[in-house]
Amino acid sequence: MHGMRKIEVLIFRILGVLTIFAILISAFFLLEGGYEVKEAKFLFVGTKEDADCSILLSREQCVMVDTGEEQDAEKILSVLKKESIEKIDCLILTHPDKDHIGGAAQILDEVAVELIVAPYYIQENERYTVLLEKIADMGIHFMTPSRNRQLQYGDMEIRILPPDDISYNNDNNYSLVTLVKHGDVKLLLAGDAERKRLEELKKYVFSDVNVYKVPHHGRNSTASAEMIERVHPKYAVITAQSVEIKIAEAIRKVGSEVSLTVPDKDVVFESDGIKISKKS
Repeated sequence: MHGMRKIEVLIFRILGVLTIFAILISAFFLLEGGYEVKEAKFLFVGTKEDADCSILLSREQCVMVDTGEEQDAEKILSVLKKESIEKIDCLILTHPDKDHIGGAAQILDEVAVELIVAPYYIQENERYTVLLEKIADMGIHFMTPSRNRQLQYGDMEIRILPPDDISYNNDNNYSLVTLVKHGDVKLLLAGDAERKRLEELKKYVFSDVNVYKVPHHGRNSTASAEMIERVHPKYAVITAQSVEIKIAEAIRKVGSEVSLTVPDKDVVFESDGIKISKKS
């Protein structure tokens, strides 16, 4: 009996050693590049007027940030069809202005959506109220984050930064901010954040950002210009037809390459997880 006990202890010890060895091998495998980050595509859809819609694609999963205006829905759907996207895994609605949610109703009618993320918002807004009723009727999972949330889609780590307060005088300051990491590549999408919201973002360190979606269509703003200098992106995407003076000066100061999406100018990037390149 005593001999059997010794054998059992020996077996457990061997299993323990093998488990540790397997963990070490797995860690080494990952560190040495055993896990391959697949290429991702990031599209900033060209709209008819100043409006936002970004489509992030990785390993056949799709994250969409905003849906443009109602007049942009057909264009957005055509982009999804071209990319063979039949389902949106996560739809982030940064805030309830029409140039960010206007195309949502038609998109929901045409494409399956697994999850919708939007800020906490209780102001009177008929368009948004109707949209929320539609989302509820369709039974789509709906999230209003009160703290930072991290989601994973394909090889993309999606970090959603909600506003600090529950009430703002300016709807733009309800904007959810989205930080996307694809391997070493980073994108920062700032909705329509204005001064108060941009002040809140000062507690974060945004280093090595490759692509920055400039908030509020690149409108003249000292706070927005300062944010560009903090982020120091390689590429600055502005969802407008032109760049206003303060923003243009900040972009020039940090040496970013600027891309405009209006009218109907799709801006496309591809990432291999190490570097990102502009394809349009």
